[in-house]
Amino acid sequence: MYKEIDELIDVIKKDDVYKDYQIKEQTLYDQKLIPLLSKQQTLQEDYLRLRQYQNYISIDDIKKELQDTKKEISDHPIIQSYYQSYYALNELLEDITKIVFQGISEDIVLERWK
Repeated sequence: MYKEIDELIDVIKKDDVYKDYQIKEQTLYDQKLIPLLSKQQTLQEDYLRLRQYQNYISIDDIKKELQDTKKEISDHPIIQSYYQSYYALNELLEDITKIVFQGISEDIVLERWK
């Protein structure tokens, strides 16, 4: 059984969908994108830390800046391309899961959303 699993993993790794995902994942480390992602992470941490004091201070500015940064990230072509490849890989893996586990048990949920 382990041999078949290893063979399945090898086939997945050779598939164009997986290869495309690997390439797109590497593009996330673009020197222009790292500062933007870092900024978003810092703002997110600041917002979460300050949120507990929102009854005493205004956090509207940091919230707005965080929203603007998240929009800038989501509109970035590298991020959009990455997400497309990510979702394509998830669909492939979901199809493989259905094939492998179909008919084993009715208790196994094969759909992400029911």
